Amino acid sequence: MNRTAIQILRQLATGPKDFWQLILKQDSSIKEFVEELKRLQNGKLIKKEGSVFKLIPGKKERKIHKYLESSCRTCQNGIDPDRIKNFKERFEKLSIGRPLPREDYDQGFMRKIDTLKRALFMYERGDVEEKDIFILGDDDLLSLALGLMGLARSITVVEIDKRITDFIKKRAREERIPTIQIVNYNVLEPLPESFCERYDTFVTDPVETSAGLKVFLERCIQTLKKTGSSGYFGLTHLEASLKKWYEIERFLLNCNFVITDILRDFSFYPEDDNRWERFYQTYRVSREMPHLGLPGVDWYRSSFIRIEAVDSISLPSLTFPRSFSELYLDEETWATPHPSTKN
Repeated sequence: MNRTAIQILRQLATGPKDFWQLILKQDSSIKEFVEELKRLQNGKLIKKEGSVFKLIPGKKERKIHKYLESSCRTCQNGIDPDRIKNFKERFEKLSIGRPLPREDYDQGFMRKIDTLKRALFMYERGDVEEKDIFILGDDDLLSLALGLMGLARSITVVEIDKRITDFIKKRAREERIPTIQIVNYNVLEPLPESFCERYDTFVTDPVETSAGLKVFLERCIQTLKKTGSSGYFGLTHLEASLKKWYEIERFLLNCNFVITDILRDFSFYPEDDNRWERFYQTYRVSREMPHLGLPGVDWYRSSFIRIEAVDSISLPSLTFPRSFSELYLDEETWATPHPSTKN
């Protein structure tokens, strides 16, 4: 079932809605939306009575979940903490004791509320419910947030750090989340065939070298099924210049993807929780601008980008980095640990 159908049906699962109420909560063009309404009517899943649409009882092709409302009542763009109170409390409990970042993997996790915001944004776009989701790298524990929603068909996490894979396995088992599969994987290695062309949605936070961005995105794109599949990734303006953004946008266009959303500074990385103090002496910014002291604010943040395949997916031939140094470091990675500067 496509995302527009899911977006329509989950709204009608909460009660009858008119055309305008339904179009507000979906992502297609008017033409595509009307065509989907007609398909659902012809398939005897919904019916129109007067000006409103309703589900036809007993004619459900599959289980239809009621719409999960989380939007801010004031701005309609943010989330309302009161509406996700239980979700937030459960995720915060699951996050207790997560492994601290490792500098050799350039790790750092975002605020817990930002992980939840990512999960809810993906849900709003129709990329969670009844979808197979692939996550490359998960120190943010997005898999657990998505798993708690109980809507995805499957969630596969591939991650190099065994501490993180063990932690997610343990928490998923404790919370009885059967949809999560965990695999240890190094992005420099070829992607196993079993992951290729199998997923509807991917999520990753790539390293921000030009080579690293393309490697992470290429591995993830390989996992997608077809036209209409989607992907999400984080990208900063701190270690990725506009020239680098241009290179990535051109790469994505050549792969037949369009950028549908850019949520600027959507995710912040908490200094206190990550305990990055020991990393700062290895950052290039500390060499170029000495005696800065340690930050008293959460200054590192990234934008959240959504892409969608608009045609058959086409991947160019890439030259892959041969080492972690090539993967993680370039002239713009000024807040990435540089092993050569360690004491």
